[in-house]
Amino acid sequence: MRTQDVAIVLFAYNRPEKLRQTLSSLRVAIGELISIAPSAADIPVIVALDGPRSREVDRRAVHEVELVARANLPTAEIHRESVNRGLPSLLLKTLDSLFESRSIRRAICIEDDVQLSQTALLALLHASELAGEAGHVIGAAPLHADGSVEHQALLLNAAAHSACSSFLAGYIERFSLDGAQREGAYGARDHAAISAWSEQIARQAGLPAPGGTSQDRMRELAWKIAKVRLDGLPMRGVRHRGLWGQHNTPWYALRTGQLWQRLDQRPWPEIEREVRASFAR
Repeated sequence: MRTQDVAIVLFAYNRPEKLRQTLSSLRVAIGELISIAPSAADIPVIVALDGPRSREVDRRAVHEVELVARANLPTAEIHRESVNRGLPSLLLKTLDSLFESRSIRRAICIEDDVQLSQTALLALLHASELAGEAGHVIGAAPLHADGSVEHQALLLNAAAHSACSSFLAGYIERFSLDGAQREGAYGARDHAAISAWSEQIARQAGLPAPGGTSQDRMRELAWKIAKVRLDGLPMRGVRHRGLWGQHNTPWYALRTGQLWQRLDQRPWPEIEREVRASFAR
């Protein structure tokens, strides 16, 4: 299994306990990966930590998140913003910088409120190799009913990021979503204006409307326009643990089925066979 061109990127903000739990499962998944592919011990791990808002409680929480990351990932690179920019700007800055390095061509991106199965990283890398060199994005769970990928843990290659980076930058600039210019800008975004804009772009491309205004939906629109392959693992390698957040409430988790997500904990040989069969089709 090829590992020399991969980085693991963890996006975090102000939830130290959730991050601690995520890191616990990530360490297990990294250990499982190394047991199959010893060269994976050299995979760089980057923690992209958004900065605090102006409240003192937020500053304390972000500081604690940094301490949790350093304690659990002592060799990781930790990049911390000075102010809260919001996930779109943090994601774009982090991945633009990462893919500037010719040695890194694929990134496994993980958010800070998930639990990974022990084989999640193995399955993502195996699926990526089967997908080939063309632009591809692979979620760590089956595709959603609307054909979207699982953004809370996914692998994308440099070609896929290149296909969406300028679109995402335009989305951030057009709707003033960078918190460095206005605190809380992303959370207070103009949903109606973004919907109208993105629906027009989708219609011109002969695609369905994005169905949301988040950076996830905008990246997927850009990927579809560029004909980037969007896929998911045939089994669930990630489970969402957060009930509160930018897009999540207990009702949302109930309605979308997040409350019943179950990780596939079968041994790697069984997972490998299923991934191979799925991507061979």
